[in-house]
Amino acid sequence: MKIEVDSKKELILNTALSLLAKNGFAKTTLDDIASALGMKKSSLYYYYQNKDALLQDVVDREQQRFCNMLSSAVEADLPFLDKLIKYETVKFNIIADHIKLFDINTSLLLELKSRIFEKRDELQGKDLNMLKGMLDEAVRKKEIVKCDTYAVARNIITISSSLRHNEFYHSAFLMNYKMDFDNALEEMIFNIKMIFAPILTKKN
Repeated sequence: MKIEVDSKKELILNTALSLLAKNGFAKTTLDDIASALGMKKSSLYYYYQNKDALLQDVVDREQQRFCNMLSSAVEADLPFLDKLIKYETVKFNIIADHIKLFDINTSLLLELKSRIFEKRDELQGKDLNMLKGMLDEAVRKKEIVKCDTYAVARNIITISSSLRHNEFYHSAFLMNYKMDFDNALEEMIFNIKMIFAPILTKKN
């Protein structure tokens, strides 16, 4: 029974995210979601009492997927610099793929951001811990020289976030501008190489 409920909730979340991307949070109703699923609104209430609860599950699910994919990148058996570039590539691609898959527009991204602000610190904390762990391991393996791994990890997050936010900003305020995460990723890889050039050991 639990498997059946979980499967139904997954379908509801996918449908809700698609409608949110198309219509925005304010204009998407539980009636719309129930109709798209071919079910009665009263049946939808069995799973979610209101739209806010449904949105919270959408956000939580996507955050968990994000963390799982980043964890897989961290566990990859690669030299440090290649692993770090893979990690950031996964991060950029997850966001770009979600935008493409669900046709998410800038307005929805900004709307969701305002509603999940409290989740940002939690997600950035996990990102910081994974990056710091990667750096600590590189120090132990003598792939990079001893350094303040916490500060370096924070710096990487700041640059990565700034490049992505720059794309959101231009898309929001410049007409006919399309977010270009490929270009942003190239800039991120360039910055990574610049940051680590002075502290990579000869082993790399």
